[in-house]
Amino acid sequence: MLAKQLKSARLNKKFTQQEVADKLNISRQSISKWENGSSTPDIATLKVLASFYEISIQDLTRENKQLKEKISRNNETIHTQQQKLANIRKVLSKSENDDSWFLLIILLFTFVFAPLNFIILPLVFMKNKKDNQLYKLILILSFISTAFTCFVFYGWLSDVFNFGGTITIE
Repeated sequence: MLAKQLKSARLNKKFTQQEVADKLNISRQSISKWENGSSTPDIATLKVLASFYEISIQDLTRENKQLKEKISRNNETIHTQQQKLANIRKVLSKSENDDSWFLLIILLFTFVFAPLNFIILPLVFMKNKKDNQLYKLILILSFISTAFTCFVFYGWLSDVFNFGGTITIE
């Protein structure tokens, strides 16, 4: 917007870029860059230009409604994209740190080797986090695995010490 304002102010005074450059000791290329928007003058130069064109700095830098609306839409788009990116990062970080399948396999392994349950179960409880995908299933299987291990251990003790078995009546 500043570029258009600078050009229109110069044209209103019926100056060429070269004339403005000569009178203000500025290169014509700088004025051209300011008017086509590829660069902007510093604040001191802007004051000199405003004085030379006999307009206020506020008039030179006044904002355009369309430009404001475009900036607002762009800001909304950026905000939306940042939210999407944050959600994607959150999902990715969850999937990278999710040990639920590993814990599930270890728990199933304790059904085959029941005595390992006493060693593995505390580790499973430490690694199982509430944000794991299979959190509840792992808890349920942990309790079932513990009950199964107790049953197997009771059976082994009853075989070794001959208690709790069947009673035969003669």
